[in-house]
Amino acid sequence: MTLTDSTTAVAGRHRIDVRTSVHAIDGAEWNRAVARAGGSVFHTWEWLAAFEDAPPGSFEPRHLLAYRGDDLVGVCPAYLVHDCPRLSYLTELAQLDLGGPVLMAHSLAALDGGPLAVPGHEDALDALLGALEEAAREAGARTWAVANAPAGALGGRLLRHGYATAHLTTSYRCATDVPSVADYWSFEAGRLRRKLGKERRVSGRGYTVAEEPADAATLVRLVHSILKDRGTPTDVLPEAFLHALKHRLAPYERMVTAVDAEQETVGVFAGWQFAGTWSMWLAGLDTERLASFVPYRAMAARLIEGAVTTDVASIDLGRSNGAEKRKLGARPVPLYLALNTSDRSERAALHAACRRLEQRCQGPDEQLDMIRRCC
Repeated sequence: MTLTDSTTAVAGRHRIDVRTSVHAIDGAEWNRAVARAGGSVFHTWEWLAAFEDAPPGSFEPRHLLAYRGDDLVGVCPAYLVHDCPRLSYLTELAQLDLGGPVLMAHSLAALDGGPLAVPGHEDALDALLGALEEAAREAGARTWAVANAPAGALGGRLLRHGYATAHLTTSYRCATDVPSVADYWSFEAGRLRRKLGKERRVSGRGYTVAEEPADAATLVRLVHSILKDRGTPTDVLPEAFLHALKHRLAPYERMVTAVDAEQETVGVFAGWQFAGTWSMWLAGLDTERLASFVPYRAMAARLIEGAVTTDVASIDLGRSNGAEKRKLGARPVPLYLALNTSDRSERAALHAACRRLEQRCQGPDEQLDMIRRCC
């Protein structure tokens, strides 16, 4: 098969196309389906293009498209994973041998994963999950998976399809479709509102916090600085991948930065808005100059207030630091890794491994998070 080959199959009422390159997909058509299905930037054509430009590991695209007639009604980004630092770390924690490559929908790096279907075509999700299993068999993968599936209807659907699931981490999301900034902060009681408002103002002293972009070199430097500070290998977010994201996702970019008195950028929240969702996926900090996350509260307040005053309906604040994000009005959304296999005798082993994985990933604040790494 060449990189741009595609295959077609019929699953129930749907035609399923499998594409082995994002460049064999009409980006406008794909993004329309993602937007109609309520997807975020992590399902967009541009995200997949960045992943293909400079993958953080060794991946082969196997993207699935579900058609009803001539209408694209469902999508499922997927990769045959040969090498992924995040997946290797998780299998080590779980004491699990996957026995070769894994077909994954789609990336442990993203804040959303799995298939999407436009309203009225929810049965396309079952067709896509069935096609994921078939594509795994054709690729010689003994295991297939869905990464970072949010809790809810998709989780139940995965269980019905026989997946073993592990709640690995939690993402924190804010609803910002309110009339005014004052209305948003009204969830805080009077005394608490004044206390937290003062903390946000104090954290911004000495810094200029604004919704301004950081150049690619600054983004890489600050993101890698915090990774190293938390003991996370930088190969989970290699420089080439960050540059590709910066380039490909430029149409959606919305960043918040903190600049000190010397006009040096010392903090960055890197995010992208697709449709009504603003995903703040990466955080960076000059840990050599700052002993703590001093400007973060002021930066978080700035991005929330910027969302309220624009067309953003929700913000995904990303994973970890749940206690701080709850103070900002965020609600927790559990994210699951779901695994399945064609070998019935190995399914019990997958369930046991997922249980071990949850136990090893236990974190503070009644959430699950990585115990040794920050992402």
